[in-house]
Amino acid sequence: MSSDLNGHGTHCIGTALGAQQPAGGVRRYGCAFRGEIYVGKVLSNQGSGGDSGILAGINWAITNQCRVISMSLGAPVQPGETFSAIYENVAQRALRSNPGTLIIAAAGNESSRPGMIAPVGRPANCPSILAVAALDSNLRIARFSNGGMNPNGGGVDIAGPGVGIFSSVPEPFPATVQPGGPGRPWPPRYHSISGTSMATPHVAGIAAMWLEARGTGTTAQSLWQLLTGNAIRLTLPSRDAGAGLVQAPL
Repeated sequence: MSSDLNGHGTHCIGTALGAQQPAGGVRRYGCAFRGEIYVGKVLSNQGSGGDSGILAGINWAITNQCRVISMSLGAPVQPGETFSAIYENVAQRALRSNPGTLIIAAAGNESSRPGMIAPVGRPANCPSILAVAALDSNLRIARFSNGGMNPNGGGVDIAGPGVGIFSSVPEPFPATVQPGGPGRPWPPRYHSISGTSMATPHVAGIAAMWLEARGTGTTAQSLWQLLTGNAIRLTLPSRDAGAGLVQAPL
């Protein structure tokens, strides 16, 4: 994305919809390579922004009949804090819309496991938004991944790969994105990052694959059930990984 001066959005898009055979012999990194994406920039180049811009982006996506909204963003909440009624109302409207829109959002990265587990952040803590936790390559919960600590919503629904995720970044590297470090010279258009932000587009891309497999008449509520019902159950508590590791259709 030539207008991405942060790199975060391009990396997430690559994970959700990266090419089946990337140029230059780079290994495959995307999920729904036949998918179509609408990109709505709701945060600044520094990665910050207000609720009004995010809500406007959600409404724009619903108006354009986007079937899946992937939101690798959020704000921390306090223990005992409830979800935002505004975001929940929008998420419910998205689920009820025709043909239906599923919002998928990052659970947040405020934990420091094993000593401290932070609650799922806003807006992923809404009951009608699918909250995504991050796993490492050994299917352990990422040390930073938030958990379902608050009542009245606020649970983790599903988990995806979120540690050391290889994907695309703008070329040339913006100042806020650095290469892999000494001994890890990635090609100039690719980079490895960790976060629930990286797990979220895995789930969103696989959601698009389920829509392709089952047909565009699949409702948003049915899509939610396909994702959680087909996830691989893990030995982790549902507080941390929800239904388990997201799975693509066979």
